[in-house]
Amino acid sequence: MRIVVTRRLSVLLVLGLLAAANAQTTAAQSTTPGIRRQAVPLPRPAAAPASVTNIRGQLGASVNNAGVQLSVDVSRQRSLSRSRHPLLAEAHVGIGGTAAVTPASVGGDVWAEVAPLSAFVLRVGAEPAYYFGTFDSLSSFTSRREPFDTDSRRQRDSAAPATATRLYVTPTVRLRAGRFVGLASADVEWWSSTAAGPYFYAPSRDTLLDAGGDWLTTVTSAVLYEHPLAAGRLLAGVTHSRMRVRSESPNEVQRLGLVMTRQSTGQLFRLRAPSVTVGAARFLDHPSKQGQWTAFMTIGFALHR
Repeated sequence: MRIVVTRRLSVLLVLGLLAAANAQTTAAQSTTPGIRRQAVPLPRPAAAPASVTNIRGQLGASVNNAGVQLSVDVSRQRSLSRSRHPLLAEAHVGIGGTAAVTPASVGGDVWAEVAPLSAFVLRVGAEPAYYFGTFDSLSSFTSRREPFDTDSRRQRDSAAPATATRLYVTPTVRLRAGRFVGLASADVEWWSSTAAGPYFYAPSRDTLLDAGGDWLTTVTSAVLYEHPLAAGRLLAGVTHSRMRVRSESPNEVQRLGLVMTRQSTGQLFRLRAPSVTVGAARFLDHPSKQGQWTAFMTIGFALHR
């Protein structure tokens, strides 16, 4: 599961990002494939209130690709069941949005989701972003097969202010066995951009996409061990992600890594319900980074609940 300076880092962020509240995917990506918000279920819940509003802030940073992102997430969730049965306790519907800023872009994400069962969540959303034309973001290319590593993008010097929009559908399955938690999700995305093209570099996915419209799919899975603490919990485990752009594209990205998150129910430096997530992953497949490592760190905190 979408951490990567990218936005769903779409990195989950799978690395994205593990500080989701109320056992749902807080997804999002940053604008660099390393800061991606990750989804992690919370402990077995008691009967949930009818509805809950969450507002959380998150600051993330990643290396390879290098980036930083500050975001604010707002969500409203309504329970579909008062049952304490594990299959129904987290059934809900929800809506939400994210505002994010990086040195290269500013954007937002709006979404709606439904979880008919605790183990399954389906989210749909839209994420428009405006890029300033800095840090070689949204550089234009004439072919999918051209090199797009950092040096190649800098030499082209083709980045210019432009917009990029992502529409997505994300089903997620969550399973629990004792203190072990299993997660699997699939992001099916449609991208388009006003960049000159015909292809453009999408920093949040670290790949080349067709400016006129392109399909991208990312499958992410994780197995985590949960250790309860006096005021929160600690989760650690293994993650794997595989991204593919259409069937004819040569640009496939596959990563295997480790992630750990510490979530607290108290306060730290005046921050409420803080969380810290760190992770590292090795590129098993990438046009220019195969065998290299990427790493990220995110700090999350509640602004209101």
